[in-house]
Amino acid sequence: MWFDLRMVELGRLKVFFCCLLLTSLSISVARAGELHRLAVVGVANKTGEGEFSNLLIAQGIAQVVAQELYDAGGFLPVEDNPEITGRINELLALSAQVGSGEAESEKALSSGKVPGCEALATVKIVKFSKSRSRGGIGPFSSAKVEIAVEVEVSLKDGEKPVVSAQGKGTGITKSQSVLFEVRKDKVNFDQTTAGQATLEAVKAAVAKLPRS
Repeated sequence: MWFDLRMVELGRLKVFFCCLLLTSLSISVARAGELHRLAVVGVANKTGEGEFSNLLIAQGIAQVVAQELYDAGGFLPVEDNPEITGRINELLALSAQVGSGEAESEKALSSGKVPGCEALATVKIVKFSKSRSRGGIGPFSSAKVEIAVEVEVSLKDGEKPVVSAQGKGTGITKSQSVLFEVRKDKVNFDQTTAGQATLEAVKAAVAKLPRS
C-alpha cells in the first residue's frame, strides 16, 4: 500500500511539472507573438568626428539601439531574414555617408515601411566633444580628457507617430587616440571611454522615449 501511494505521488509530481513546463512555453510563445519586429535603419553623424561615420561603428551603434529597445520590452530585432537585413544594412550604409545619404533612412522611418518590420528606429549622433584638463600639482599633475556624447533616438512603432528622445553620456580618459576598439569586425564599446559614453547616451535616450 505504501508503495502504491508513493507511485501515485510521483505521478502527480510528473503531471505538475509537465503542466508547469507547458505553461512556461505558452507564455514565451505568446510574448514572442506580441513583440513588434524592429529594424534600426539609420545612424547619422551630425558631429565633426569622422569615426562616427565609419560603417562598422554605425552598425555597432544600431545593434546597441536595437538591444536597448528589446530590453525595454515590446520589440524583437530582425536578424533571421537575409533579404530584410540586407535592405537594413543598405539603409545604414547610406545614413552613415556624409551628405544626403541620411534621407533614405528618414524616409523609411517616416513611412514606417520596411518589409518584415512593424517598428523602425534611427539614431543621430548630435554632439561629440573632447575637453582636455590637467589635474594635480607639479610632477604629480596629469592630463585628462573628458568625452561627452549626445544622441537622439527616433522610433516609429506601427501606425503610431514618430517619437524621439535625446540622451547624453560622459567619461574621462587619459588617452586621446582611440575612440572605439574594433576586433574581428566587432565594436567593443565597453573597452574605451568614448564607447562607454555612447552606450550611456543610447541607454538614456531609449529610457526617455514615450511608451504607450
